[in-house]
Amino acid sequence: MYYFVTLLFIILSGKAAFFDQLNICWFLIDGVILWVGFANGRFRKGDIRLFLKFSVIYIAFCTFRSILLTQLPLSYWVSDIVFLFKFILTSFLYCALLKEKAIYYLNKVIIDLAILSIPLYCLQLISGDLVYAFGKLINLPYPHFDGYVNFLVFTYVKVHTFRNSGFSWEPGAFGFFLIMALLMNFFLNNFTFDKKTKWLTLAVITTLSTTTYVAFVFVLLLYLRAKGVRIMNILVFVIPLLIVLASSVPFLFGKIADTYYRDMSDMKNIETLSKTYMEMGQVMPLNRFASLLFLSQTFGLKLIWGISNSYQDSIPILGNISISNGIFAFCAQFGMVGLGFLMYRSFLLFQKYTRKTELSIYCLLIVLILGFGECIYLTSLMLAFFFLYHYADPKPISSEQADEATVDQLTTSGLTFS
Repeated sequence: MYYFVTLLFIILSGKAAFFDQLNICWFLIDGVILWVGFANGRFRKGDIRLFLKFSVIYIAFCTFRSILLTQLPLSYWVSDIVFLFKFILTSFLYCALLKEKAIYYLNKVIIDLAILSIPLYCLQLISGDLVYAFGKLINLPYPHFDGYVNFLVFTYVKVHTFRNSGFSWEPGAFGFFLIMALLMNFFLNNFTFDKKTKWLTLAVITTLSTTTYVAFVFVLLLYLRAKGVRIMNILVFVIPLLIVLASSVPFLFGKIADTYYRDMSDMKNIETLSKTYMEMGQVMPLNRFASLLFLSQTFGLKLIWGISNSYQDSIPILGNISISNGIFAFCAQFGMVGLGFLMYRSFLLFQKYTRKTELSIYCLLIVLILGFGECIYLTSLMLAFFFLYHYADPKPISSEQADEATVDQLTTSGLTFS
């Protein structure tokens, strides 16, 4: 049952299926979590106090910001409160249900979905049209663009024919989940390069995502430092490798440079380009650097406390622009104050498992790198980092222990399946 709940939670977090678009799906998933939690006696008074404390601080911050700083209409404040009871609440309920088992099951489900994506990705390379046709045949209602299909555990996007999107909305986002699974797997197996790590590494390679690859380099740095390899020895190996990659792999450093120059060009002509996209009935995409500059120039010091969860509605041009820098998008929503708190809670979780400040800093850098490339801080998985530290138990949990504990609880509550 814990596996099934985690599977629902991860698919919801992947934002690729119809789950994310329908409010009824959020309510149903909350209902499933509550049912399993009460049936197994997993919810305690401390859980209620934790969410109430978080909610009081969150609502007080949003209210103070709305009245004294942004002075926007009431609808913006309402949007912030809805965000709490729709998005953050689901992540909290998941953490409160799984508690010390959350990291284990999150890791297990993401790895299983990553392994499942490999043969589907190979089929995509052989015949993307076949995968697309199959997806269209069983595709559940989801208002997305032509050339996009999702069947819960796998997404095919025609513009990413040679890249693996897995269960998420695009390859870079899938890379975020893979990197997080790598971190969690290292936490659970005491930084051992096991079979699960190899499967995740293979899946990372199939994303062909620049951001994911850069984050993976820091994962390797984290692994080597955890194993006691000296920084100078790592640099002797890494610097020549980076030189080779920079000169031979076009979608790494070359792509970063091309993206930067293209973004600078877009910023010079953003008004004209936006109107052109609007006339074509499309949304103008802003890449990582352009998103950073546009939000910085538009909101300035307001990014310290943020605008609102509905910040796109505060300026007309934003309604026709797609932001792709997760760090600055989150700052526009909840400010550097909110981002700082999320990073602080993440750091505490990392330190609980690594027990070393240096290693925890590497983990935090990885999360920041991933956030710079994709808007991943609003996913259910990342929002769960507000609460995972409170429940995390760094003591190893074997698969046998987790499964036996689940069976015992289900038997006690009368929920076993025949």
